Amino acid sequence: MIWGVAMFSVGSSFAEERYSIGKAVSSDASKTPLILLVDDKAHIEAAIAPSKGGELSGLKVRHRGKWIETLYLARDYSPRESWTGKAPFLFPATGRNFPPDLEARRKAGETFNDGAYLLDGKRYPMPIHGFVRDIPWKVTKTESLVGGAVAKLSVSDTLATRKWYPFGFSIDVDYTLADGALSIGYRIRADKTNRSPMPFSVGNHITFVSPLVRGTDPAEMELVTPSKTELLKTSYGLPTGKSRPRSHADGIKLGEFERLAAVSLTGYEGKPYILYRDPQGLAIRMSHTASQTPKQPIILYNIWGDAQGGFFSPEPWVGLQNSLVLGKGLIRLEPGREFEWTIRIELERRESD
Repeated sequence: MIWGVAMFSVGSSFAEERYSIGKAVSSDASKTPLILLVDDKAHIEAAIAPSKGGELSGLKVRHRGKWIETLYLARDYSPRESWTGKAPFLFPATGRNFPPDLEARRKAGETFNDGAYLLDGKRYPMPIHGFVRDIPWKVTKTESLVGGAVAKLSVSDTLATRKWYPFGFSIDVDYTLADGALSIGYRIRADKTNRSPMPFSVGNHITFVSPLVRGTDPAEMELVTPSKTELLKTSYGLPTGKSRPRSHADGIKLGEFERLAAVSLTGYEGKPYILYRDPQGLAIRMSHTASQTPKQPIILYNIWGDAQGGFFSPEPWVGLQNSLVLGKGLIRLEPGREFEWTIRIELERRESD
């Protein structure tokens, strides 16, 4: 029994198993079904919500004798107007997509809560961050093995998705909890019947609590990430085409970091990563790799949040705001081909000072 949730394991008895699969429901009135992946040796539990865009819904870790939930608004799907947290998958857009004459249209009184783009002379609506995060995913397999606990989910195009995005596609995701780390592996396939390459950006809007450990001053939380460049944007959040040098390889305290202003980072050597560190001995290291990366401009981490307001979101991206309008920051997947993207989350703990 973990956190009052009944667990079951596959194979031999639970006592002999390091990894197990469980079931739970969200903490709000919706009672949204969740899949639980448990690493009993590393004391980590991941929750996944298939009906909520197949997203990671919680990531708990035991630190200094206490269980800590690291995701913001984890397992909570109560209706709210503000940011809903957790870790939604972003496809086929990262950020907004707005027309080239946006500023003139705004001055004329138009409002743009949802974006749009042109493809082959036809205008398609495109919600911020795409639409896949808002549709249910199918569970294809769950299993607990000697090497880890795995949940496999999938989603594909429908008549409804074609109103936003006129392409055939399928997406599989494997959540794997093993050796004290969580791996989230996406595989995107372009249908072989597509008449042209399928353009898209991808990202994950994962949002952590701030601070990680109760009692820490949020301003003392630290971000480490060895980027070299920041891609600049307008006040409305659209790329200007300009950049400036920016690196936090030596770390920056979040009390000195921008609040509620997206900072778009790129120019990494090797695997792009961030380290999100609490001075009370708990840190999250997140990295990601892609089977192909578009040429610059391309954002690899879009850092956003309000640490002193309780949340911080170092979003891994292979994308760009306004990508479907600009034709930049896009993977262009030929019919019948695949794209793979993997996020790895490692929890680092210092048990004593």
